[in-house]
Amino acid sequence: MGTENVVDRNSPVFHVLFAMWRNWAVCFGAVALLLGFALFTAKTWLPFIALGEVYILASLIRGAFSQGMTGCALLPRVAQRTLLVAAIIMLAINLLCTDWMITARVRLELYNSEIPFITSLVVLPVLAFFCGLSLLRGADDPHCRRCQEEKGFYAGDSVLGTLFYREARYQLTILLLMSVLMAALEYWYYFSKYINTNFNAPDRFFFIFMPIGVYVVSLVVMAGRYASMARLYMALDEAKPERVNTSRVRFMVFSGDELLVRRGDNGLWDTPVETIVPMRTAMGPKEARLMFTELTGAENFGLRYCFTNATLASGANTIHYAVFIPDNERESMESEGDRWFNAYFIDFAMAEGIMAPALATELYRIHTITMAWKTYDRKGNRLYPIKHYHPTFRLSDLPDWNVDYDDMSWLAVARNNEDRRFFRLRRFWNKITGVFIRNDRQQ
Repeated sequence: MGTENVVDRNSPVFHVLFAMWRNWAVCFGAVALLLGFALFTAKTWLPFIALGEVYILASLIRGAFSQGMTGCALLPRVAQRTLLVAAIIMLAINLLCTDWMITARVRLELYNSEIPFITSLVVLPVLAFFCGLSLLRGADDPHCRRCQEEKGFYAGDSVLGTLFYREARYQLTILLLMSVLMAALEYWYYFSKYINTNFNAPDRFFFIFMPIGVYVVSLVVMAGRYASMARLYMALDEAKPERVNTSRVRFMVFSGDELLVRRGDNGLWDTPVETIVPMRTAMGPKEARLMFTELTGAENFGLRYCFTNATLASGANTIHYAVFIPDNERESMESEGDRWFNAYFIDFAMAEGIMAPALATELYRIHTITMAWKTYDRKGNRLYPIKHYHPTFRLSDLPDWNVDYDDMSWLAVARNNEDRRFFRLRRFWNKITGVFIRNDRQQ
């Protein structure tokens, strides 16, 4: 066998593609596992088994991301939502249509309370719904936004970043088509062939063995797909190890409440000052100051470290700094085509999609963490007695804010706080599953 056909298991591409296959196995497998339990488990226990799977999925997702593993958990999130809603539906059917815990509230002619529901007829339509919903939302899916906030990942970040984004949508599309086709076939069988007296061999085949068989076949097909893709992508220069063991250093240049931007070749506005250096996990202010002076020639400026995030390419990261230029030296920083954007133009550029994703992610993270830090404590309780009160946000105050932008707990507070519905219920769920990635840094 030629060496060109050998997949390097230590390459970042292999880890990314294996993670995609693993996500498919976990997502579809969680659904198939519940159908397998339906073969020998009483219907009254199935909702609780589904809830147990929801808990396990939440814990697995938290564990993978808290350890910094490269991965996209969009499909496991879809499986988690699917199982949760399916569990609620099955539990409602048990309560309303059988004498399980309380006297049945719904009495239907020819209804067999011994078989109150067919598990696949509940789960597959719900799975199709959440797959379709995630596809419609695209990058605005809450999980995708959270990933951008915490990890800085976005389509176009790199070859691997684009691969992750597109492949997750491909998997959702395939899963949507499969769940719709299987649900349609099973509903056809249910209304035309099924007799609600017992569960015979054809019933078990259509409602249980067929979906599980499709899952097993899909594992093999997906494994072949990603093995082929690994060989293809490892041939690209962008995916070679010597190209990913680097750090990108970005400087956001501020003067007062305005941000210096430059339009790139792709038509998007971005910071005009960034560079690539050999891989490092941190860069001190002294080294960053010398680097900025070398890149721009400026010497009189303020400097603040913001945060560091990994990229989708293993061994690569991005270090973010903010630079503050005095008003009397603004012109010395400008090159032809550069612009100073105030808050209005920043909001406009983001809304119109003409700001580079990297810069939009930086500003969004700074704004989100700052507002959470100024409004709530670390548990999400309001610092002020006025509900929905929001303090002011001015870019000119960035040098004075005593908040750690590497602290992921503030992003968790921004998502779940005293001004959000079901705040305490969410906090309890996050506590028992460990969904929020907390870090031990102190203010």
